Amino acid sequence: MKKTKKSKRLNRKKSKSTDKGQKFRLSATSGHLIPLQTIRQRIKGIWQSLTWPICVKILKANIAVTIALALLLIDPVRNVSSTGGILASVAVEFVHPAKSYGFLAEDILLGTIMCCISGSWAILGTYLASLVRDPNDPTMAQPDVCAILSCFLVIGCFFLSMFRIKVEQANVGGMLSASIMVISLTSAVTHREFTATTTLQVLVPTIVGFMLIFTIFLVVFPENSTRVFVQDLIKVFESFDGILQRQVNSFIRVNSGPSMSIDQAESLATIHQTVDVLITNLIQKKRMVRREPSFNAIAPTDVSEMTSLIKKLRVPIQGLGLSRAMEENMRKAEKSVFQAVPLETMNISRNQERDGEQEQDPLATDDEAQQDEAHLPPPFARPRSYYGGTDDEEDESSNDDAAAATTDDDASAYSVSQTPSTANTSSTSLVSDNTTSPRRRKVRWDDHMKVMSYWRQDYDDVLNIVKPTYLELTEACSLAVQESVKRLRRLQNLDPRYQDRPFFYEWYYKWKVGEKQASEEALANEYNRMHDPSVPLFEAIARFHQHRLVGLERLYTKSGVPRRILFLLLTFQFNLHSYAEHIYTLTSLIYELDQTRTQRRFWMPHISLRKWFFQGRTVDDTLDSPNTMADTINPTSLQRNMSRRATLIAAAAAAASTSPTPVVDLEAQKVLYKLDTPHRGQVHSPSEHHERHPYDFAEKRRPSQNISPWRQNTLDPLEYHDPDVAYPTTSTQRFFYSVYLFCVKYLYTADAAFSFRAAIVVAFLSLPGFLEDSVGWYNEARGQWAVVVALIWMGPSVGSNFFGTMTRTIGTFIGAIESIIIWEISRGSVPGLIVLTFICNLPWWLIYIHGKFWKATGLFSMITISLIVGYTYSYKPNGHPVSVYVITWERTVDVLVGVFAALIISVFPFPRTGRVVLRHRISQTLSELGALYSSFLALLLKNNVEDINIVEANKKMFRSVAASIRRQIKGERVLLEQSRFEPALRGIFPEDKYLHILQILDNILSLMLEMEFAFAKIPYTWRMMIVKDTWKERKAMIASFLTTLHLGSNALTSKAPLPPYVMRPTKARRELTNKARKSLALRYQHLGDREYTYFSTYLMNSEQLAVELELLIATIRDLVGPDSVSVWLNYKH
Repeated sequence: MKKTKKSKRLNRKKSKSTDKGQKFRLSATSGHLIPLQTIRQRIKGIWQSLTWPICVKILKANIAVTIALALLLIDPVRNVSSTGGILASVAVEFVHPAKSYGFLAEDILLGTIMCCISGSWAILGTYLASLVRDPNDPTMAQPDVCAILSCFLVIGCFFLSMFRIKVEQANVGGMLSASIMVISLTSAVTHREFTATTTLQVLVPTIVGFMLIFTIFLVVFPENSTRVFVQDLIKVFESFDGILQRQVNSFIRVNSGPSMSIDQAESLATIHQTVDVLITNLIQKKRMVRREPSFNAIAPTDVSEMTSLIKKLRVPIQGLGLSRAMEENMRKAEKSVFQAVPLETMNISRNQERDGEQEQDPLATDDEAQQDEAHLPPPFARPRSYYGGTDDEEDESSNDDAAAATTDDDASAYSVSQTPSTANTSSTSLVSDNTTSPRRRKVRWDDHMKVMSYWRQDYDDVLNIVKPTYLELTEACSLAVQESVKRLRRLQNLDPRYQDRPFFYEWYYKWKVGEKQASEEALANEYNRMHDPSVPLFEAIARFHQHRLVGLERLYTKSGVPRRILFLLLTFQFNLHSYAEHIYTLTSLIYELDQTRTQRRFWMPHISLRKWFFQGRTVDDTLDSPNTMADTINPTSLQRNMSRRATLIAAAAAAASTSPTPVVDLEAQKVLYKLDTPHRGQVHSPSEHHERHPYDFAEKRRPSQNISPWRQNTLDPLEYHDPDVAYPTTSTQRFFYSVYLFCVKYLYTADAAFSFRAAIVVAFLSLPGFLEDSVGWYNEARGQWAVVVALIWMGPSVGSNFFGTMTRTIGTFIGAIESIIIWEISRGSVPGLIVLTFICNLPWWLIYIHGKFWKATGLFSMITISLIVGYTYSYKPNGHPVSVYVITWERTVDVLVGVFAALIISVFPFPRTGRVVLRHRISQTLSELGALYSSFLALLLKNNVEDINIVEANKKMFRSVAASIRRQIKGERVLLEQSRFEPALRGIFPEDKYLHILQILDNILSLMLEMEFAFAKIPYTWRMMIVKDTWKERKAMIASFLTTLHLGSNALTSKAPLPPYVMRPTKARRELTNKARKSLALRYQHLGDREYTYFSTYLMNSEQLAVELELLIATIRDLVGPDSVSVWLNYKH
């Protein structure tokens, strides 16, 4: 009998070594691909966005355009301004009406300054040209005059394009100043004497248009930005609360009602998209509030503090979605294991059970394991489990053959057989899924019976135990949010019944339902002002601390090693508690605001001049702005800044640490069941807002921090790496190296190339205006508008120019047709022109505001209507009016020449399509993610940072870099949208794969944020105890992760096939996890330590990061292909 037991034990050990490669069953959590919106969906979205506030914006902007056009139709005004008065309407149309009056004032002020500088530059060029003109020469286009004017025009356009790229707020002013400069300098050829009249005739109407739209927006239905912010904040509250309810109910398998199912929880990709849109809009509204004086109860500083707290909810709410997705993947993996059991194995095992054979422990491979089992409590004395594919109790002394059992063909079957267009990333495991030859793990039926009878039952029992605790905390968060929403509505005098309705709707509603019912409905918004809604939430958090560890001891192995499912539950607890903690701070702050801000008062703008003019705005879903276009091609390189920042902090920490820190004995520590203590929100005055407090990190920099140390020495020997030349040593070498750096930084850039192409296209299109034979018809046909169109609407790539050509051509054709209809119906009468123009502009304002990609179509339609109607009514070159058909023809030709010239110039020196830009942009993002991971997480692991200022600066830098990467990913989605419209000449663009990559990148960034958020809470001494035991495996994991990121980046940049690499990320992460799980710090005795929960969160996110990285590299391999040697060796990864 003993011989039989020994042989069975050996057989089980052999089967374990052969099956070890199939036990890592964590799957991708990106979820289903979210497809790009179709044209029908976009049109439907535009129609659904037509609310009363949008109607008010459209009416105000349309009134301003109509007044500007009506001024041109008045004879005295037209006699003074000539045809230049049309620029008043164009200036109104260039200013986007969806902005608040703070942003409008910013654009108008900067635009006015730029237009004045452009006009002065044009007057200077005209004056110098008049000095060299020969009065005895009857020709108008004299060579000397044309040379000076053309030089001023080309140089001015070059620097104007550079300024528009560098300063995003200069987009509106740049377009109008370009129009002023082009019209003034090209018209100066026909002037035999110096005059500034032409420049003033186009400059003054532009400024009048600016003042007109600002006055209309300030007087007619003025918008309260604080009120708009509170409405968006309530929307964010309700959306986040709904996501929380669905994610928690899905995780603990609870149906909250008949209308809500467990399967209705959002996928992780949907959560990322929803949260990003909501927070981005809220930040934009906050910037509106901080730029404007207001008369409200809520101060701009209160808006800033509430926004900072809302931004902190991003990580925990995405962590809840990640925990739910990982738990769902584990359940699906377990189901697939059950389905893989052969029927014969079931029958044999049942017969063995019927014969009364005693069950032996499959993990007991030596006597020490059996001795350890005798000293463990009963819940640990359980057999092995394959539940959720997390069976990782293998012997860590595995040889190379056993390690090779984690065959690379498992993931290749996933990546080859399922492309991103067909793969369901939320339910497909990274285990082999080859449909032609499925590989089934040799499992014993008795193991599965143990799963059903022990571990699955234990896990479900634990969920049933902790379910009331989770539900209570979730319900407390919801109640606190609901009470806070009532307070916010009272502070801003908001009524949900009348929100986004016309001002007269309130009287109509009371007349419709009756005064009595309306009064009863109003009681629903009443509340007890003395009751603090955050207090019940704080009590629920305290009860959560008391009961959150009940039953978790059953999720340890028989040898006392924690299981991954325990780490998953702790990860869920951590995110739920973090969400509740921030909600407590936010709701207590709102309660204090309700008690303190009892009356409305006047608040001044709370923003510095530097941020007012140079703070980057939110990336819009369009590439019309040259600043946005240049950033799409050349995102700011963060790798050097990150590495220098890490070096600086490491040096400071090394200098501060003069004595070694003693290692704390964890066995002697008191068990801590509580996580972080929530901070209560406090109301701060504007002066106190600048000081440091628990949830605001907007403290002022010390004078010593204004100048970075690395900027004082650009030739840092530690940072100098150039494979072409060695470190410069002599003064001559340093001088030429400085010249080289200047050229690389300012001349050899995409910005300079873009501006140079803009100057070239301006020179060619304005050439007929400087030739004697063509100067006459060029000015009569108003050919300057072709130069203006090419200059202000030129894109950096063939794809953006092709897309812009399509949208602007369509808009021009529509505007031309409508202009002819308006003129023919009105027969040139002023009232008819005003009324019909007002009506025809209404739908195009809606498209301009909410069209996103098609907003250029709406803008060009309105500009074309204004120009054709204005020129037809006022333009009389020889005292005779010109036909509307001639004006329409000339305007259409000007636009077509301009947009096609911009399209042609973008081909030189070589065509750069949007899909190529997208590929390089994704490559750059991968490099930035690698820098983010290596510079900060490695720093947290290796350095003992004691200075709190350095710790806070480290956190701020990390989140700033992460926000920059998130903006890059948003820009890549814009490029992907535009690449759909490029002609598929060489082949169809694989947009599904690129969409899949972007979705994975978004998930990777969120995982890194969650890892930093959890790991930064772990004390240095605690994490060093684990790092010292796992340093070899940790270095292998970091190397594997960084190798994966850099391999993918280089493969996308050079289109080089992927070579076989040393270790897969999942295998490296699994080996590290298995080694860390056996650390003494992760034993059951330390389950109550808060660091235990923090490390569990970091561990699960790191494991999921490995899965996402492997899926990313598999998707990139589908694009670039495998190395030829890999094909010869039949290598699959």
